Amino acid sequence: MNASGSDVSAVSDRLHAAADELRGERRRIADELEAFEAFERRVRSIDTATGPPVPAGQPRTIAAETSSAGGGLGRVRDAYKATVMSVPHYDEDYGDTYRQSLAEEFAPDLAAALTEGTTFDERRKRAVLSAIAESKASRTSFLTDIDAERDSIEGAVETLSTVAVELEDLSAVPFAERSFGALDAYYSRLAVLEDKCETVSERRQATIFEQRRTRWLPAEVPDIAAYFYQDLDVEYPVMSAVAVLFGELADLRLSIERAMACCDE
Repeated sequence: MNASGSDVSAVSDRLHAAADELRGERRRIADELEAFEAFERRVRSIDTATGPPVPAGQPRTIAAETSSAGGGLGRVRDAYKATVMSVPHYDEDYGDTYRQSLAEEFAPDLAAALTEGTTFDERRKRAVLSAIAESKASRTSFLTDIDAERDSIEGAVETLSTVAVELEDLSAVPFAERSFGALDAYYSRLAVLEDKCETVSERRQATIFEQRRTRWLPAEVPDIAAYFYQDLDVEYPVMSAVAVLFGELADLRLSIERAMACCDE
């Protein structure tokens, strides 16, 4: 299927949309990292209970109720809601309750300990801080992935957008009215532009392969690109753009070859 002029003109828009998706995702992950750092500081400042926890099934005393609702566990809850659950995108991306968030972010058993327990003792504090460290590490690693993807995309955007503009200009040339020498120059220029597209394609495929090889992803997500660009009309915007440009290159090459044939007659 041949590329159309509208397809070529949309290449830059599609690539810039991909870059915008990355910027938005990076902002969200950075906000979450900052939120966990703030949560960690607040948890460290919370004093732990020194008495033994109330065994499961045993009625709570007034002191235990105070410890849970307004004491250490209550302060942990308030800190979590004021930091992790207060990032700008929380309701849109997650929208879960305090306990659901703890279970998803940390672990179900820790969520139960923090929501059903009676005291915030040293053991639970260490467990929370350990879970926070893991959440921070995963987001720090993800930011590295985003930055690497951004570098890959930005290089492709610069090259392919320039190629798209030049192909649009060439598509407006009346080749039938040009001399053989001019047509030969156009033909040579197409080869240069094709080489640029091939270079971008090879680099992009290598990047995707490396991401698949080295990064853990859920089974339903084939690679990082599919995750980042799931809200776009294509999962692989760079490769899609390359395909469009290759189609336009083929059309222009055929038009020039036909014009050259007429010059020989």
